[in-house]
Amino acid sequence: MAHVKVNVSLDGEVVSSMRRRAEESGLTVSGYLSRLVAEDARRAQDELAAEGYRALSEDLKAFAGNATAIAHEVWPEWPESKARARPRPGGARVG
Repeated sequence: MAHVKVNVSLDGEVVSSMRRRAEESGLTVSGYLSRLVAEDARRAQDELAAEGYRALSEDLKAFAGNATAIAHEVWPEWPESKARARPRPGGARVG
C-alpha cells in the first residue's frame, strides 16, 4: 500500500498527548495514528457484526416459535414432556 502524506491541524494538547502515547507504544506518531484508525475501523466492523447477530437471533427465535406452533398443529399428539427430555449429546438431559 502506498504511503500518502497528510497535513492536519490539531490542538497543541492533542499533539502532545499523541506524541507521548506514540512514544509509550514504541511507535512513530504516524504509526500510532494508523493503529488508532485501524482499531476504529475494526470496532465499527465488530459493532456491525454484533448488530447482525442480534437481528439473526431474533429471526431464529421467531422461526422457532412459528415452527413449534406448526408442529403442534400438524402433529397435535406431540408429547411436550418427551420433547424436553430428549437425550442431548454427552448424555445430558433437558427437563
